Amino acid sequence: MSTGTTRPDSETNRKLAMEQKLENRLNIRDLQEIQAAFMAAGDGYDNKLSLNKEQFCEAMSLLLNKGTKTEYGELFDKIDVTREGMVDWDKLASHLLLEFYEKDDRVKSTQVPQWRDLKTLPSPHKETIQRVSFLKNTSRYIGISKEGTVSMWDLNMHLQRTIKTATESCRQRDLWVTHFVPLQNINKIALSFTSKEIAFYDLSSKLEFNCQYKVQGLDHTPLCLDYWSNPRNINEAVIVWGDVGGCVNVLHFTSVNIALFERPSAPAGEKQEPTLNVQLSDIIRGKFKNARYMKHNGHGHEWVRQVKYGAHLDGVISVSTTWHNAIVIGWVERTAAFQSPLQPMRTSSFQISQGVNALDYHEGLNLIATAGVNHHVCLWNPYVVSKPNGVLRGHMASVLQVQFNTGRGQLISFSKDKVLRIWDVQLQVCIQRLAGMFPKGPEVYSTLFFDEGRNKLFISFSYQLTLIEMKAEVKNRIMSHEKPVVCALYNSVYNQVISACQSGTVIVWMVDTGQKVKQFTNTHGSAEVTTLALDHNETRLFTGSTDGTIKIWDFNGHCYHTLDCSEGHPADVGQIIVLKRSIIVVGWARHITVFRNNNFKEFHVPASDWKGGQEHADDILAADFSAPNVLATGSYDGGIVIWNTNSEQGSKHLNQRAKRTLLKSRTRTTIVASRTTVHDGGFDSHSFTATTPSAMRPKSRAKSRVSMGSNDEQNEYGFAISRVLFLEARKHNSASGAANLVSCGGNGWVRWWNTSSCTLQGEYVAHLQAGSIIMATDKNNQYLVTGDVDGALKVWEISEYCIRHTDEPVTDAPPLKASWQPHVDIINSLEICERSERLLIITASSDCSVQLWDVYGNLIGVFGQEHHWKIEPYVPKTEDEDNNKEDDTDLNDDNMVEAELDSNWEPDEDAVTDPKHYRVNTWESTHLGKDYQELRVKKRERRQPQTIRDLPYLHWERTGQPPAGPFAALTTNDLEDVDKLKMPDFMNNPHKYFSERSDSTGPVVKLPALAENLKTAFDEKTLFPKYILDYESKMKLYHKMAIEEYQKKQKAKGGLFSNILGSQQHQTPQSRQPPAAKATKLKPIIQPSKGNSGKDSE
Repeated sequence: MSTGTTRPDSETNRKLAMEQKLENRLNIRDLQEIQAAFMAAGDGYDNKLSLNKEQFCEAMSLLLNKGTKTEYGELFDKIDVTREGMVDWDKLASHLLLEFYEKDDRVKSTQVPQWRDLKTLPSPHKETIQRVSFLKNTSRYIGISKEGTVSMWDLNMHLQRTIKTATESCRQRDLWVTHFVPLQNINKIALSFTSKEIAFYDLSSKLEFNCQYKVQGLDHTPLCLDYWSNPRNINEAVIVWGDVGGCVNVLHFTSVNIALFERPSAPAGEKQEPTLNVQLSDIIRGKFKNARYMKHNGHGHEWVRQVKYGAHLDGVISVSTTWHNAIVIGWVERTAAFQSPLQPMRTSSFQISQGVNALDYHEGLNLIATAGVNHHVCLWNPYVVSKPNGVLRGHMASVLQVQFNTGRGQLISFSKDKVLRIWDVQLQVCIQRLAGMFPKGPEVYSTLFFDEGRNKLFISFSYQLTLIEMKAEVKNRIMSHEKPVVCALYNSVYNQVISACQSGTVIVWMVDTGQKVKQFTNTHGSAEVTTLALDHNETRLFTGSTDGTIKIWDFNGHCYHTLDCSEGHPADVGQIIVLKRSIIVVGWARHITVFRNNNFKEFHVPASDWKGGQEHADDILAADFSAPNVLATGSYDGGIVIWNTNSEQGSKHLNQRAKRTLLKSRTRTTIVASRTTVHDGGFDSHSFTATTPSAMRPKSRAKSRVSMGSNDEQNEYGFAISRVLFLEARKHNSASGAANLVSCGGNGWVRWWNTSSCTLQGEYVAHLQAGSIIMATDKNNQYLVTGDVDGALKVWEISEYCIRHTDEPVTDAPPLKASWQPHVDIINSLEICERSERLLIITASSDCSVQLWDVYGNLIGVFGQEHHWKIEPYVPKTEDEDNNKEDDTDLNDDNMVEAELDSNWEPDEDAVTDPKHYRVNTWESTHLGKDYQELRVKKRERRQPQTIRDLPYLHWERTGQPPAGPFAALTTNDLEDVDKLKMPDFMNNPHKYFSERSDSTGPVVKLPALAENLKTAFDEKTLFPKYILDYESKMKLYHKMAIEEYQKKQKAKGGLFSNILGSQQHQTPQSRQPPAAKATKLKPIIQPSKGNSGKDSE
């Protein structure tokens, strides 16, 4: 065991930086300076500067301070691949781009994909599934089996449709579907049958599965299909098929969006047939103008296993299980070959020992990958037939399928012994091997399909269809361990967190800062660590593993004892309970293993006999202890046993939700247990046989996920108890009927028990459709925290839950305090501690991280992050405080933004380098500009025409009612009599109001001039406040200094390069000048206390 340091010091960082490539040490500022230097006039590309090796090294030494002249010379040699002796900016930039692209591709390819657990999909098929594919138009997956059953699933893998296909050419029992291919651009699908015909079905209809065309009269039975459509010409497409006669056939269509084949006009008075039967001989004779046919017989009489049309090659790639013509490429010459269909295609043959089962073609890399019968995966250049580019060795059986993962630069292969391998194409090495997870059984036919867009891998085993989903990659994820974390504990003595991962690495962290203190590696050799525990003094650490041993350590990395739980046989240690006089261990066994303190005299400590014997009918998975002498254990079948640790006898059984009790009450049958011998997975040589063998059970909680509509009986993990907890704060209230024991496990259930009366007090589903869950509680039993296999966390307030006796169990859930998802994978461990008057939750997950949260869902930090944290007291805000602060926040938003802009102000570079052409656009910053933009946004949208209402006046002719119009419903009366109108006075006496205007005009009074009345003339000093005038003068002075400094730098740099280049250096144009260095920022305007009037005048 060795200890690890936390992080390298500054000197180590400096050495690591110098070990990197020179290209990786350059930043944006360095590249900008190099580009500005190369933009000087010269005799290089585009009349720009070009340097030889000596000039390049000297210039880089002056511009950069990140390398030696030797490194600059090596960089010059890398750039000058053509050995011209000169390098310009174009060559340098091209080299850096290629270097970065290659690095990015290398990082992507070496990333090992992480997969979720295998799922078996509901399949209506009764025969072998021939292929699985994805339909882009409907976003559905489709699979077709040999008997003609078509099944479709949505993106959530729910079965949507099941259709049965048939043909009239032969009887249904004699008909097989050999293969199919989707025609994505026209929403059709092509099926090949053993009746020597290819049928084209339309997928546009949601109700029917109509057959539109049938190509009949084939010479041999088609075995495999492929389809290609031209993305540049929507009417051009090619369909190819290989048959049992060794022939590869090609049909070239020129109007697929109109019709695959021209339909003849139907006779008068007759309906047109829905299916058009097309004879292959008619296509060869040229009866159908938009379809042309050609073929080759490159495989002799061997069956063609797979065909692939390579648009980049303009050829058809086919494989067979023969040595002489294992791979054949038929070159499609459209200008000549399609015009003479009887002329055979030109072919190229590849020889591979024992032949090939399948292939895939990567257009980007121009590589053909073959699945060899000789256990090898080969990578071929289509133009080199002599030998492959690479041979990928590792499979121990015949390889059945291969497929490229183009986004990652990887290759997926699947062999006959049900082993899946992921290969790095560039490095030509295997980066991942998956085995032991697929259905076991006799030899079956398998197909493979990887949906790269949704990262789903489908593998069929005869009529079964399985799915493995790739986990989503979280960029810049902080990892506490390199492997999945299985457990994390809190040590209250040292205020530390101890975490352990599957590889046996134990790390000690400071809970107050997140700093790594110590690290122990290889605690159990090659065996995986499964659990941790602390003694009463919290000075000793217990680690359990899959080899059936428990080791006791101190925090200096010294191992004191090794406890053997299974007499040398492999066994999973599930939980360790440390008592004063003994240590109790439970795992995947039906009895309890105990180690007594009087046996701790030697390094290897044997197990003692548990006096109470066996009380559980299934494997024990969880346990908890309550002082002074009460032990509770929960098993795989849902049963709970209460033990007395003094007598080691089982006193009570809580079986209300056990599997045996529920099945007895529903089926009225008994379960007979028989005695058998178990050596693998148990601690003892004798145990009872359960309904499911232990070796076949899902020991991972990840496999306990349930689907919609399933119940406990349908899920094997549905009854299993993963945790049991005593509520110590309710210890003295159990006699009054309060629940003092909590259990959780399968299907997300949490159950509350009273151990005094052995009754179930409450139960509820904490996590829907999440499979098995785990839980933890604080010392005062105020909160209960639950976590599921998807990484979700919930905090429940349980202080008032099930504190009184009820006749029927409570089914309502307690109040939910908070819920969030801290992890992207299974939560394996939960721990609650208190620091700085805050309740904290420690979570450990299979996503390799250990995180620290509070009960309100606030993240404290992730152990292993670069920056340390500090835990401070936290008081949650109430709703009233939030509502009151919203108004204040809205009022201060504008002022805060303006203050930030003023404090971060600095002059624009264009204003310094090119002041004559610099313009400032302030329209969008003014109130008028903002109001104008808001008016345009809020402009009334045009309303679409609506349906006219069914009003009576619109159809009066049909109803017989008079066309009264829309006002017929209004009440109208006769008009009242109007009295005699009185004329206004200005009409009776116009002379009083109107008179003629005189022609004479009086003298015009001259207005006084403004300057005559002004006593004091206004100037800038009196118009603006003094602090604004001072700021303006500083700006003018700064602007003048910046321009002068920039001109000095240009003169200095011009002299520098003139010494290097001699006569080659010319005067740099003003438009190519690099930006000047930024000067010191001016302080923002600080308004004096007496400047309120100045602000108003502004």
